[in-house]
Amino acid sequence: MSILADIPEAYRQYFFVNAGGPSRQILSREVVHKKWQLVTLDCSHRILMPKYLKSAKVGCGFCGGLEPLAQG
Repeated sequence: MSILADIPEAYRQYFFVNAGGPSRQILSREVVHKKWQLVTLDCSHRILMPKYLKSAKVGCGFCGGLEPLAQG
């Protein structure tokens, strides 16, 4: 997948390929490298998403028991 190669390495610990998990409200957004956003959820977890996604709620992979993208 080309999108995976495009993820800034320092933020891969926050990226889930398909997060799923319980739906959480987004509290804040921080732009990362123009194409990404690091969002803070109401469960206090932070996840990385493409910047063009603007929904008010997203699934939290951390609360869903998933592992983020591997560091390699």
